[in-house]
Amino acid sequence: MLIDFHVHTFPDKVAQKAVGKLAAISGIDPFTDGTVSDTLAKMDRNGIDISVCLNIATRPGQEKHINDTAAQLKDISGGRLVGFGSVHPESPDACSELERCAELGLAGIKFHPDYQEFVVDETRMFPLYEVLQELGLFVTFHSGWDCYSPDNIHCPPEAAARVARAFPRLRMCFAHFGGLRMWDDVERCLAGLENVYFDTAMAASMGMDPSLARRIISKHPADNIMLGSDCPWEDPAVSAAWVRDLRLGDAASEAILYGNAAAILGV
Repeated sequence: MLIDFHVHTFPDKVAQKAVGKLAAISGIDPFTDGTVSDTLAKMDRNGIDISVCLNIATRPGQEKHINDTAAQLKDISGGRLVGFGSVHPESPDACSELERCAELGLAGIKFHPDYQEFVVDETRMFPLYEVLQELGLFVTFHSGWDCYSPDNIHCPPEAAARVARAFPRLRMCFAHFGGLRMWDDVERCLAGLENVYFDTAMAASMGMDPSLARRIISKHPADNIMLGSDCPWEDPAVSAAWVRDLRLGDAASEAILYGNAAAILGV
């Protein structure tokens, strides 16, 4: 069984525009058209049982609609799509919206520091992290390099580690194996921190050294690494094959491909 912990879908009316814009910026041919229906069809083709859909509030005021849409994903997909909510740091009701996300039953929250224009360890973010910690909500950050802001890294591993230490009860996933294209720093700064999680999104496409991946995995809590693709920007079949090719042994591979995410999601 497979759970993809890092997927993006969009409402039908905006999917073509959203995916087209991001494809132009990234230069990547998308694997899906970004709609729920095409994502489910490609999941069937690749044997993906559950996908975690990470939504991003790119401006204040979007949160309520985005979070309501995320909460509906589970029902409209027969439980195969699990939605994460989002809040924008500049939204005046960001903290109360996090509380509403918990009431909606959302599985977690996604922040994208590059799109939302904050650095991960800025103190203005700390009230949001405190609320997340008290609510027990899981949080995923885009981490490391991003084509949207290639010269300004908003979530480098060293800053991510400062946040993890400041909020030790907050479970936080630093996507892209802790920091896209910054994996040496991930090994140095993040590997081994108990409340830190990684997904494997884009590690295959961006050429992460398998030997470095194995070293990080050997130093990190075994339950804290999940399969991720960043679909539609990476084919989940490629992501899963990359994990299997690490040759970690059956138990460790299955934990990354399914078991660790299942435990987080309660499925």
